[in-house]
Amino acid sequence: MEFPQRTLRAFVLLSAAGAAIVVAGLLLEPQRMWANLLLAGYYVVGIGLAAGLLIALTYISNAGWLTAIRRVPEAMASNVYVGGLWMILLLLGVHSLYEWSHAEAVASDTLLQKKEFWLNIPFFSARTAFYVVLWSFCTFLLVRTSRNQDISGDVELTLRNRRNAAIFTVVFTLTFWIASMDWIMSLEPHWYSTIFGIYNFSGMFMTGVAAVAIAVILLRRRGYLKEFVRDDHLHDLGKLIFAFSTFWMYIWFSQYLLIWYANIPEETVYFIKRESAGWGTFTILVLLFNWVIPFIVLMPRGAKRNEGILLRVSIVILVGHWIDLFWMIFPAFMPGNPQFNIWEIGPMVLAAGLVCYVTSRSLSKASFIPTRDPMLVESLGYHS
Repeated sequence: MEFPQRTLRAFVLLSAAGAAIVVAGLLLEPQRMWANLLLAGYYVVGIGLAAGLLIALTYISNAGWLTAIRRVPEAMASNVYVGGLWMILLLLGVHSLYEWSHAEAVASDTLLQKKEFWLNIPFFSARTAFYVVLWSFCTFLLVRTSRNQDISGDVELTLRNRRNAAIFTVVFTLTFWIASMDWIMSLEPHWYSTIFGIYNFSGMFMTGVAAVAIAVILLRRRGYLKEFVRDDHLHDLGKLIFAFSTFWMYIWFSQYLLIWYANIPEETVYFIKRESAGWGTFTILVLLFNWVIPFIVLMPRGAKRNEGILLRVSIVILVGHWIDLFWMIFPAFMPGNPQFNIWEIGPMVLAAGLVCYVTSRSLSKASFIPTRDPMLVESLGYHS
C-alpha cells in the first residue's frame, strides 16, 4: 500500500512542530524537558517492543488469527529502532535526570555508594546501547523472515520464526525488566521494587496492543483491510486489551499492597509522594484510564467486537499510559503540585509524528497481507 504524500507530510510537520518545542525547552527548562524526553522515548520504544512481542507470542503459540493483520504490528515494531536511538541520545542528559550521576551526591550518600557498581555512567551507557542493539536485531529477524516468506513461500520460514520468537521472548523478558529499572526506577535510587519490571511490562504491552487495534480499525475504515479483518480479529485484540488491563491492575495493587503492609520508610516514601498535593489526583487518573474504564467498557462480548467502542477504549489506554509514565517519572522533578504545559506536549507530539511516519513507511515496504504464510487461510476464516 502507498500512503498519500499529504499524509506523510502531515506526520513530518507534526514531528517538526514537536522538535521545535523540544529545542526551546532544552534552552529554557532543560531538566524538565529531559524528563519529558525520557517519558516520550520510553513510550516510543515500548510501542515497538510490544508490537514485536505480540508477533512473537502468536508464533510461539501457533496462533493463526493474527496472520491477516500481522503486517500492522510488524510495521509498528520498526519503532524499536527510532525509540532505541532516542534512548541512546538521552544519555546526553544523564546529569539532568539521575541523581547518582553526580560524583558529589554519591560521595555524601552511603546507599548510592553501595549501588555505584551498577549505577555509574559508563556501565549505564553500555547497558542502554546493549538493550537497543539486541532488541533491534531480534525484531529485525522476526520481520525480515516474515517478509521473505512473501517471496519464497517456504514453510520452513514459519518454523524459523517460531525459533526466533522464542529467543526474542526470553531476551525481552530479561532485558526489559532491567531496562525499566535502569531508566525509570533509578530516577529515585533510594527506592526499589522487585516487581517494577513486570509492572512496566504490563502497561507497555497493553498499550502496544491498543495501538495495533487503533491502526487496524483506521486502516479497515479506509478500505485497506476491509476484506480481511473480521469482527473476530477485533474481538481477540479486545480480549488481549481487557486481560492485560486487569493484569496491569493486579500488579499495580500488588506493588502497592506489599509496600503498604510492610510499612518500611524507604519504600513507602514512593507512594506518599504520589498521594500528596495534586499527585493524588494523578493516582486516581492512572487507575481510571488504565483499568476502570477498559474493564467496565470491554466486559461485554459485543463491546470487544464493536470497532467504535474498541477504538475509543484504545485511545483511552494510550492516554492512560502517558499518565502512568508521568506519574512514575515526574514526582522526582516536581516535588509540589504536578504541572502540565507545552513542555509536556512537545515531546509527545514529536513522538506521535515519528511513530505514525515510521509505521506508515514500513507498511509501504512489503505486501500488506502475508499472502504466502501457511496460516493465512486460518486467519481469513477465523471465528472467535
